[in-house]
Amino acid sequence: MANDLMNYLAGKDVGQFMPRPHYSREGDFLTFFFRDDEAIAERIDELLTVYLSAQTRELVGAKIKGVQRILSTLGSFGVTITDEDLTLGMLFLAGMAVSKDPAHKNEYVRIGELARSVRLDPKEFQPA
Repeated sequence: MANDLMNYLAGKDVGQFMPRPHYSREGDFLTFFFRDDEAIAERIDELLTVYLSAQTRELVGAKIKGVQRILSTLGSFGVTITDEDLTLGMLFLAGMAVSKDPAHKNEYVRIGELARSVRLDPKEFQPA
């Protein structure tokens, strides 16, 4: 498989980094990198993993698991999602509410502030 990937990538231009969220339907998680830095992962709790710059330890990205559960929690509180409404920051806010450990609130808030204006396409999160 590694050889196939190397052959596929040979001669291809990678292009410039664009901060863009990526949702994995199979894993039901969303990752987002704010900056294009080499990063190390640090698990915060059962839902949240942060990515820190390997050189400066600054926050450069995050991964949030259980996106469907988080969206369901929002729906339980009457929060309806339209194409224009869903932001990445909203997921981190709801994730903070779903998290079992309130001691990690500051991590959710810190990431939510960075992600508050990043729009998501709700169609990505609909079951296949």
